Amino acid sequence: MNRVRVQSGLLGLMALLMCCTLSGCWSSSPVEDLNLETGIALDIAEESSQEKQINQEGGNYPKKDLITGTFQFVIPEESGGSNSSSPQAKKFFNITETGDSVFEMIREISLRTNRPPIGQHLKTVIISSSLLRKIPLYELLDFFLGDNDIRPSVQLLISTEKAGHALQEKIPGQIPAYILKDIFQNRKRNARLIKPMALVKVIGPMKGERSFILPNVITAENEIKLAGAGIIKGKTQTYGGYLNESEVEGLMWIKGDLKGGVLKSSDPKTGKNIAYEIKAVKSKIKAIVQGDDIFFQVKMTSEGRVSEVHKKNENLRNNNVLGQEESLFQEKVNSLAEQTVAKMQKLKVDVGGFGEALRIQHPKVWRKVKKDWDTTFSTIPVRFSTDIHIEDYGSSITTAD
Repeated sequence: MNRVRVQSGLLGLMALLMCCTLSGCWSSSPVEDLNLETGIALDIAEESSQEKQINQEGGNYPKKDLITGTFQFVIPEESGGSNSSSPQAKKFFNITETGDSVFEMIREISLRTNRPPIGQHLKTVIISSSLLRKIPLYELLDFFLGDNDIRPSVQLLISTEKAGHALQEKIPGQIPAYILKDIFQNRKRNARLIKPMALVKVIGPMKGERSFILPNVITAENEIKLAGAGIIKGKTQTYGGYLNESEVEGLMWIKGDLKGGVLKSSDPKTGKNIAYEIKAVKSKIKAIVQGDDIFFQVKMTSEGRVSEVHKKNENLRNNNVLGQEESLFQEKVNSLAEQTVAKMQKLKVDVGGFGEALRIQHPKVWRKVKKDWDTTFSTIPVRFSTDIHIEDYGSSITTAD
């Protein structure tokens, strides 16, 4: 009998636990009653027409007009509603607010909508380079790093144009903040796309006063493009310049951060293009110290395939021809890397990992030069060598003699 009672008690306890786990978020508001933030863009202050009218009607509050924030929210879908029936229906709306505190600006939005803003679904934060010339990055990110609702996986971007333009509708039926986040899934297809920079990944460089890069987004009519990268200078945490797409491509080879993509070169005899599809890339930066002199050697290796050859009757099985093709691609990679380092040294920033290599390989030397490393790096020689192995020729192979 006691055994039966014990079993019954255990079954009752299990049933109670199951009820608790299946009860849902009983203390939370329904998603339809919340404004879910998906993207935020920060620009130099420029009041919108709506804000000007609100202020004229007495809706102003004490603040300095330093920052204009564009806040993007998801429009919740209602079952049976017009939004759910049309895939082309707009799925978001934007609100702009101008002030001197990101936190206060978000709370001020609560006076303009009946649904409180919630940051748990925030995906993308875009900051204009013009704003970063005036306000350091750590000040602009202070709210995002301290707020409990915002996830550390939020992706950061920079824009050499007005950041708010990137959150305007580009593809009907899609949310711009999600598009920007998902473009990074195409890194296997393009060698000029840097790694996404999550909020949590900038904490180390900011505290260590190390220079780093953020993906740059540009807008043109109804399209957006991730093009190049903006530099954040280590000591000041302000905008330090721009790497164009070719310089980003060179940087990806230097760091070995490529997941794939295409390397294009041309035959010096014919001027015809040759395309190499990247399958794998490795890179090693070696710091060499001789007395008071420092220099770096960068060794890059890659395997891939020739995917496009604008030549007739080319026999790629011929070892001489194969060697010539590999040499062309190796020269191209070295040229891209040299172009990138020249730009970094001109801007006096190290975003290629050279300082990290010196710190690991020669810690005593690093301790002597780390205080003003970006300036020191600008005068250090860097040498490159590349070894490319073409292991596949695809449909471009021919058997001509």
